[in-house]
Formats: sequence, structure tokens, C-alpha cells
Amino acid sequence: MFRSFAFAAIAALTACATEPSDRASATPPSDRDCFNADSVSGFSYIDANHIQLSVGASRKYTLTTMFNARDLDWSQAIAIRSTTSWICTGNGLGVELIGGDPQRSYPVNQIVRAPDEAPPVQGS
Repeated sequence: MFRSFAFAAIAALTACATEPSDRASATPPSDRDCFNADSVSGFSYIDANHIQLSVGASRKYTLTTMFNARDLDWSQAIAIRSTTSWICTGNGLGVELIGGDPQRSYPVNQIVRAPDEAPPVQGS
């Protein structure tokens, strides 16, 4: 009895620990606008419940949180955590911002792609 319980416990722990090593390189869902969490290059404060993420060189996304984003300590490191390596527009379930001192989690409710900025108009 104990031996079968021990085997089941080891099998369960092994299943949790053996995550595919190429998880970050897997392709995102094709029907959604997604970005890899490792591609986030910056954060900026919009207002009490909205944070803008810079992704790569030119894409921007707006994250909505129920908590006051002003409470994030912007002088400290801020991180984004997700249950998967891909973060997609829509419901922010499983995505959270981490930051502050003491460190605190800010669950994300919604993610939308910010409109692309128009290129500057050249003078004639």
C-alpha cells in the first residue's frame, strides 16, 4: 500500500516538473494577438488601473488591473508573470504584474493592443 502511494506521489511530482523545454518557442494561438512574456521591453503607467507594455521595438499593449497601479513602485523592478509563455489579448486570466517593496501581485483583468502610433508627418 505505501509503495503504491509513494510511486503515485513521485509520478505526480515528475509530471509537474517535466514541462516541455521548448515551451517558449511554441507557436502562439493563430486566432489571437499574442506576445511572448520574454519579449516585454518596458512598462509605463497610464492611470490607476491601466499599464502600458512595450513589446519588442514597436508594439504596445494596455493591461487593466482592479488594483491601483499607482501602488506599484516604478523605481523597483517590475515583472510580468503568466501561466503560459504566451500572453494574448482578451481576458487577462493567469497574467499578473509583480513589483513593489514588499513585492506584491497585481492580477490582470484585460489585455488590449494599443493603436499603432502614426509616423511623423514630413514637412514639404
